[in-house]
Amino acid sequence: MKQNLYKIFILIALLECTLASGFLRTNNRIIVNENNEKVILKGFGLGGWTVLEGYMWNAFIDHASTTNLENAIEDLVGVEKKEQFFNLYKKNYITEKDILFLAEKGFNALRVPLHYKHFSPSPNVFINEGFDLLDPIVELCKENNIYLILDMHAAPGAQNTNDFSDSDGETAKLFTQYENQIWLASTWRYIAEHYADEPIIAAYDLLNEPVIPWGYGPEVLKNIYVRSIDSIRTVDPNHIVIIEGNWYGNDHTGLLPPFDDEMVYSFHHYIGSSADTNWIHQYTTNLSHQYNVPLWIGEFGENSNSWAYNKINLFEDNNIGWSWWNYKSIERISSLLSYKINSDYQQVIDYWEGKITKPDTNTAYKGLISMAESIHFDSCHINQGLIRALIDTSYNTVKVSYEKFQPPGLLPATSYDVGNNNIAYFDNQIEDPSKFSPETKSWNNGWSFRNDGVDIGSTYINNKKIYFVGWIDDGEWMSYTINPEKPGNFKLSAEVASFSNGTKLSLEVNDTSMVGPINIPNTNGWSSGWRIVSLGNITIEDETTLKIKANVGGFNLKSLIFTDLDVSSIPMNLDLRCHPNPANSMITIDWNSNFSLDTEIKIYNILGRLIFEKKIISVKGDNSFDWLIESQNYNTIPSGIYLLEVKTINSRDLKKITYLK
Repeated sequence: MKQNLYKIFILIALLECTLASGFLRTNNRIIVNENNEKVILKGFGLGGWTVLEGYMWNAFIDHASTTNLENAIEDLVGVEKKEQFFNLYKKNYITEKDILFLAEKGFNALRVPLHYKHFSPSPNVFINEGFDLLDPIVELCKENNIYLILDMHAAPGAQNTNDFSDSDGETAKLFTQYENQIWLASTWRYIAEHYADEPIIAAYDLLNEPVIPWGYGPEVLKNIYVRSIDSIRTVDPNHIVIIEGNWYGNDHTGLLPPFDDEMVYSFHHYIGSSADTNWIHQYTTNLSHQYNVPLWIGEFGENSNSWAYNKINLFEDNNIGWSWWNYKSIERISSLLSYKINSDYQQVIDYWEGKITKPDTNTAYKGLISMAESIHFDSCHINQGLIRALIDTSYNTVKVSYEKFQPPGLLPATSYDVGNNNIAYFDNQIEDPSKFSPETKSWNNGWSFRNDGVDIGSTYINNKKIYFVGWIDDGEWMSYTINPEKPGNFKLSAEVASFSNGTKLSLEVNDTSMVGPINIPNTNGWSSGWRIVSLGNITIEDETTLKIKANVGGFNLKSLIFTDLDVSSIPMNLDLRCHPNPANSMITIDWNSNFSLDTEIKIYNILGRLIFEKKIISVKGDNSFDWLIESQNYNTIPSGIYLLEVKTINSRDLKKITYLK
């Protein structure tokens, strides 16, 4: 009997050893794996998934907390439709495609903000809602070697007065009401018991960005941490615990020396020039070195790619892992993934911001569902520059093409190469060192599309959102990599707009000056009246780098246009189409092109007099142009039959159109 009990004891001990062997541990000032190898945790915070923040939804409303946003949605669509929306939203926010993508790019960690109510909606009441959300992600992360850091982002009573803690906006009641502290500890025990044997959980981040209320000392925060850790250790001896300092994570007064064997100290960082490295010594020298503990950046970000690159190099040089804030948001260039606002959801935002009257239930529900659908990975825009800045050490030395462009055709000005300032582009303002707020835009005045120093604006042309490079100063430039399918001769043009006189640009090909300076005309508009300016002819035989430089700034650049010069002898069927026909306000003209070519659109009356003329560039494939008759002041022409002519260097097509007032 004793022998059998001894065998059982040995088996249990071996099992516990096996279970513990895969857990991350602290080893002096670093985090290590089961082989005692250093692990730098680097990834993203899943802000906005289960703990809501209005700015991530582009909803800048007063105190846009989780509770207030949930109530606002319920007011619009009712309880049932609210639940339908959130089920879809939470399902689409983080999926297998997201996890596979992050793993493929080389990230190994996700910080997951938690709301206490998904685990314990009231004291001593425990539910599985949080685990139902988390467990599928845990399994996906196990399969792809991505660690998870569980972060109590919204604690019972709230640990600060901000919207992201789901506070009432007045008092951080976690500190002022003892029962909330007990509630927090029991919630952590419940979570830890569930994940006690799960090594892919890297750590428990006990409290996000606490702010101790006036009149309370640092001991109250330490007591909260001690109580929560003691509660965790009753069921889970394995996992690292992460503690953040007072004042949004950064002041660790009263929290030293460490009071657990597996403790990591965390701080958050959003401000300061990337060239300034002195600030970090308060954490490395005065904390990590003095007390022999690891550090981790739980949040940093909301800044430019260049800023990010310099910061992570500073962190990793000091063995500090990091979590960029944030992974996914609506039309936010500093997030890794962003998704677009459509017109239906815009009505919801406009109502919340007091711009329009309350939309009806069906309209609001349609808008919310469309938003929940657009957050899926397949619908998101990927911030390629941020990926390289965070994970690719060659970002500061090597540029890569943003897209594989094979002329002829239209190359958007925003498709400049990917790389750091002075490598892929040059801009005078590449980061915001002075402040942080969700509205900060100083490194990209247009706050659109990409997260570099290059300023990108947007406009609508024929109801389609178009991006352009703007706010161009003297000496700024962008580099473009051209990858021809075969050698060819092309006419190169630039599509520009300006409200200034005397602006100039020049062109370099493979670092050799080729064209310019060329005068840019005053088009009497920054995002209208776009004019095509010829940059001359160019021969492209293999991979070629073009550099567009502003000799004198003050113009906007929408696209570079490569048109064929070698196709004059090749006839082409334009397949010209018009609709509606007859028309009373607008006629849409469609045609096909096998090449990128200069194209003339002309409209004649029945007597053969020219009444409309437009020169544009046909792109390879489908082309379209809207003749807005009434808005272009052609409504003075009488009803009748007119002749449409579309002409290129090698083709001409005619079509009869009818105008009825």
